[in-house]
Amino acid sequence: MRVLHVIDGFGAGGAETWLVKAVKYLKENQQLNVSFDFLCTGGVKRVFDEEVIALGSKIFYVKFSRSTVFKFTKTVREILAANQYDAVHHHQDFVSGWHFLLGLGLLPKIRISHLHNPYNFVRNYIVSNSRCVSYILGRFFSYILSTKITGTSESVMREYGLHKWPYSVKKIQPIYCGFDSKNFFFDKECKQNVCEEMEWKDFKQIKIALFIGRIGLQDYDSAKNQKNPEFAFQIAKELILSDKSWKFLFVGYKGKTANIFEQELRELGIDQDIKFLGLRKDIPSLLSSSDVLVFPSFWEGLGMVAVEAQANGLNVLMSEGVPQEAIVCEDLVKVKKLEDGVIEWVYEIKSTPSHDSERRASYCNKIELSPFSIQNSVRRMIQNYQ
Repeated sequence: MRVLHVIDGFGAGGAETWLVKAVKYLKENQQLNVSFDFLCTGGVKRVFDEEVIALGSKIFYVKFSRSTVFKFTKTVREILAANQYDAVHHHQDFVSGWHFLLGLGLLPKIRISHLHNPYNFVRNYIVSNSRCVSYILGRFFSYILSTKITGTSESVMREYGLHKWPYSVKKIQPIYCGFDSKNFFFDKECKQNVCEEMEWKDFKQIKIALFIGRIGLQDYDSAKNQKNPEFAFQIAKELILSDKSWKFLFVGYKGKTANIFEQELRELGIDQDIKFLGLRKDIPSLLSSSDVLVFPSFWEGLGMVAVEAQANGLNVLMSEGVPQEAIVCEDLVKVKKLEDGVIEWVYEIKSTPSHDSERRASYCNKIELSPFSIQNSVRRMIQNYQ
């Protein structure tokens, strides 16, 4: 079975990381006889491309934009004709409708449209009449030309109204992004290493709060960042100024926003206590080093980093904007309203219970048995391709 996945590109996001792990899982389990190729509509190489190619997948770089639509159509139709895929799995929300339309006549029998972003993300995108029309038509074509429509959570699909007719006819159960939970197994040695890197002394006395998500928005600085880094930054300042035993780490694309934050920290004299690390590949180590994940998103398709944190046995303090489906280990997760304000969030962080190494290590198996394990996630995909 050969499947073509359509994505923007292999950035460091949750969906992309999931697909890399899926390719690796299929490589290690060749008895499944399934292979994935990728059409990257951003048209450029990114973080994980070499790894994916080394695992045996093809990557086609075809830029999709108004100015390249004719070239895109010609190239995509050639790719579909030459490779005879059994299924196309599209990960760019209702842009799938346009892409399926342009491939009409050469599309495989199975065509899945996968919603990864909550509806608020789409509303954030629709800022002109042309974009509004593009979205409405894309949604219409997606319904007509997809054979199945799914999402990263039941919550996301309900936001789009997929539980209502006519979309309910093609709606299937969520296909959750999965990961190898063993990679997030708690490692007590990590904290000392991270503290040494940050030049923090007395690591045994230090508590670390962690934020993972985009700080800046690259070319979209005028848009609203769903990760809500501004609120997290206010929390970090209040936490550090009120209790010097805490430190705060921000992980994710920095952009202009993080540069502004860092300047403010220098002026306050707490730039050594709150650090912006940019993009990192050692997320499991940072989770193991931390005492709580602070996750104040305005909205999330699912919020995979919260599930990864639970696999690590890490406490999670998250907003109501994160779907409840992300809660696998209820004793690790605390949900708060953003309206409660910075002081209340800081109080909850300070009240975070400590877990010993043995207990933190025990949570990995719970995630392994959940729909978020990579094996269960991949098998769920394969079921829908058959």
